[in-house]
Amino acid sequence: MRKFFALVVGIVVSTLLLSGCTSNQATEAQKEIPTLVVYSCGGPTEALQELNAVFEKKYNCKVEFTGASSGTLRKAIENGAYCDVYMPRGVKHAEKLLNEGLIEPDFKIYQFTEWVIITPKGNPKNITKLEDLLRDDVVVYTNSKASIPESRALKPKKDIIEKIYEKSAKDFDCYRKMLKAVVDGECDAALVERRCAYLDGVKGNVEIIEIPREYLNKADGLFTIGVLKNSKNKDLAYKYMEFVLSDEGQSILAKHGFIPVKSEKGQEILHKYYPEYIDLAPK
Repeated sequence: MRKFFALVVGIVVSTLLLSGCTSNQATEAQKEIPTLVVYSCGGPTEALQELNAVFEKKYNCKVEFTGASSGTLRKAIENGAYCDVYMPRGVKHAEKLLNEGLIEPDFKIYQFTEWVIITPKGNPKNITKLEDLLRDDVVVYTNSKASIPESRALKPKKDIIEKIYEKSAKDFDCYRKMLKAVVDGECDAALVERRCAYLDGVKGNVEIIEIPREYLNKADGLFTIGVLKNSKNKDLAYKYMEFVLSDEGQSILAKHGFIPVKSEKGQEILHKYYPEYIDLAPK
């Protein structure tokens, strides 16, 4: 009996010791997984969440992602907040950080965006152009309180947008609520960034009508990516940047309604509308 008891105690002790080793090994392995801190403007959040998950698996790391206003994030960086990769809308924020010595000079354009008209499925009012939203028989919903309202996004056509605001049947403070209203057929049309038409519950449930790119405010039509000077994970940060610009990364962005810089359409937009930024495009 004593021998049996001693044997049981021995097994229990050995098990505890082994489990302790395993636990310690797991903890150590977990500690060794690098964390990449990414700051991005909020627009591409859904696209980057999918991209980040693929990147984490590919490089056995964790991406700590924050999506917010480009300007807010830039000011946070200027005030000492830490991040490895910064992905703002436009070029001016990266240029400002470059002038302040806070970002590496090799930041790149990684995608473009555009605004479109969306209508309920089937486009019941046969809307084909922006000016159609001024017709008396067209019920329009707007989102003038958005971080990038229609009047800013389509600044060259601000006169038309102001008239649309005047006749708007309902002005929202949340674009997701407006999207649901369009899907449900409560209105005939709304103006949104193309990516919004690719969100879950919206994609496939609305019609998309193109708006000429000449109507778009140029500054809001592109996105950049760069590595911070004080990044403690430079190698991983550059791998992330390379992945965003890779065929795999670019295809994920396209799936969410963006226009990858390396795509045929992206190259056309770059050379026609942003020739001054050709050097910022990946080779």
